[in-house]
Parts: sequence; C-alpha cells; structure tokens
Amino acid sequence: MNKCILEMPSYTYAQKAERLLRTKGIPSEIKRRSTGCGYALHVGAECRTAAHILDRYGIPYVLRENGSSP
Repeated sequence: MNKCILEMPSYTYAQKAERLLRTKGIPSEIKRRSTGCGYALHVGAECRTAAHILDRYGIPYVLRENGSSP
C-alpha cells in the first residue's frame, strides 16, 4: 500500500493520531475531508504500519487506500 487517507471521527482524534504517528517516525498531515464534514489524516508510504499503530492504540479511523472507498 503506497499512500492512504485515514478518515477520522473528529479533529481531536486526527490530532492524537498525527502526534502518535510522529513519535513513531511516520509523517502525516491533517486535512479537511473533500466531501462531507470532518477531517482525514493523509499518510505516505507507511500506511499499513500507521494503521497497525492506530489499531494498537485504539484510535478509530476508516481507511481509504489512495483516497478511494474500501
């Protein structure tokens, strides 16, 4: 998996996820969702690792590979 978008249920969760991933050396960026309301975390090449970390720490998200629906 190259690049993905992790849709977050709130801005607070997006911030927590971004900080957690940063401590693990995974760059990410919070952006407004292109459709609807809410926020998403854009993650680069380490998408699987990022998803695994968020799962382990109980941070909810919906995974969109390359910005598409699952």
